[in-house]
Amino acid sequence: MEFEKNTMLFGADPTPRIVAIELGETGTVIVYRREKDGSTIADVEPFHPFVWADSDVVDLGIETEKLRGDLKYGWLITVDSWKELIALRNGLKNSRRDFFAFTDPVQHYLTVTGRTLFKDLPFEELKRMQIEVLSVAGIDEPGDKDHVMSIALSDNTGWEELIVVDRNNIEESERNALKRLTTLIKDRGPDVIEGHNLFRFDVPYL
Repeated sequence: MEFEKNTMLFGADPTPRIVAIELGETGTVIVYRREKDGSTIADVEPFHPFVWADSDVVDLGIETEKLRGDLKYGWLITVDSWKELIALRNGLKNSRRDFFAFTDPVQHYLTVTGRTLFKDLPFEELKRMQIEVLSVAGIDEPGDKDHVMSIALSDNTGWEELIVVDRNNIEESERNALKRLTTLIKDRGPDVIEGHNLFRFDVPYL
């Protein structure tokens, strides 16, 4: 068996070239797929979040499905929207019931469908953007007087741009820099954003 064909690792659903998934209207998600010509197609798919519980919860007025096997979380509870899932989790927690639920809707969808992001998508076709933020705060916790100094961007096509904040007009220049950053991300539409310490500093700081 080819490594990429291992359904235990890469999911049983063969849908290829999925690059992103977002919550849609109630009971749906939007699945974005990259075509071979570079275009992106958006499909609206049904989405029913779920919770695994360790017992029947019929006493709470909730319908459950008993799963086969004897694993701990042997009861499945399915709802129609992410909002309902949050309410369900809170209700189970307040009732001191033992359960397991993913906290991310994308992980929910991929798990229940057996789909995988980027399946059969060559690495060179992946739209990758790199971001590096320099600020007065450095690596410390930002304070009221800290501000962005510059934002460097690039992607795997060779494109680059440096956004510099004018130290003589910090407030307006920083605001314009953030607007420019937002515009560039929207216009270039990366599948993946990369960067050193991106999620521990750059994104929270911005």
